[in-house]
Amino acid sequence: MTPKAPIIYRTRIKPEWLDYNNHMNVAYYVLIFDLAGVELVSQLGLSEAVTEQTGISWMVLENHITYNNEVILDQPVEIRCQLIDHDSKRLHLYFEMYAHTDMGVEYLAATLEQMAMCVDLNSRSSCEFPAGVTEQIDAMAQLQADLPKPANIGRKIGIRRR
Repeated sequence: MTPKAPIIYRTRIKPEWLDYNNHMNVAYYVLIFDLAGVELVSQLGLSEAVTEQTGISWMVLENHITYNNEVILDQPVEIRCQLIDHDSKRLHLYFEMYAHTDMGVEYLAATLEQMAMCVDLNSRSSCEFPAGVTEQIDAMAQLQADLPKPANIGRKIGIRRR
């Protein structure tokens, strides 16, 4: 079995997230991934409280999402996050959403590849991560150094022709 990135967020699918197909609407996949991202940066030391004190935050520059399998009402899902790359200002992240059936079977529901950046809200421009956050990012990179590079990253959208 291939090792997986750590779980950073768990939730259950709420009724208001369903669409007329009676499964989760695409917009709410983004919401769940965003909530996981907020949890991740909080764990790295860039919580909402830190942002309020320092004016330093993070913003998403780009997302690439795949919808692999549907999820339904009250189904538990967990989000795993792998740090693909980073520099002094940016994080290249890969999230996987795993759903669990009533029978205990886990399956990949969706993925999100993301580029995020540290920002100074006072100047509304990019900035370097604070030293403590950089230390946490480096520690995350070390912990995940042996994880295989996901095959799903770097995709582009297009119709495959035969």
